[in-house]
Amino acid sequence: AALALMLVAPQAHAAAGEWMIGLNGGVATPIGDFKDAAKLGFMGGVSFDYMATENVAVGADGSFITNKGSDLLETTLTTLAGSTVTAKFTMINGGAHAKYMFPMASESSVSPYVVGGLGMYNMKSKLESTNVLFNGDASESKFGARGGLGLTYKTSEKVGIGVEGAFHWINTDITSTQFISLQAGVTIGMGTPAQ
Repeated sequence: AALALMLVAPQAHAAAGEWMIGLNGGVATPIGDFKDAAKLGFMGGVSFDYMATENVAVGADGSFITNKGSDLLETTLTTLAGSTVTAKFTMINGGAHAKYMFPMASESSVSPYVVGGLGMYNMKSKLESTNVLFNGDASESKFGARGGLGLTYKTSEKVGIGVEGAFHWINTDITSTQFISLQAGVTIGMGTPAQ
């Protein structure tokens, strides 16, 4: 699909000096030890980018992620509590990122890119049960990083749609928390590029 999009004709690429805002939504898939505790969840966010050059963007981003507890975790806790226990995990993250857009033919509407970012993840876990010993929540903020690939298709001079997949690593105690995000979104140019 990406190769086919590269052949679609013309729109201008983002120019150096342009500001952009992006809105996105998709799924967060737990991996590693986090997969034992959580199910597939929702992820949505906003990003701001500044085109430092025609191929490099720097910016800031924020996301909200929520995952329900896995069947294994809830079954184990329910057995221990003697009453139904439900678990939920939420994360709010904010950070900075850089994107490198691969050079394409000037008439191409497609911009494949790689992205890397650093930031803080505030993670909250919540248990609900009629057994007060298993009813409560906890939160912590930890440093994390992400890296991934994306593809943006410019539908007009100022508007683009795209997809992005990324691996997220969070420096939690004992073992790291990891998940993969897959999101779709829209990007809107905000302001006239510098001349």
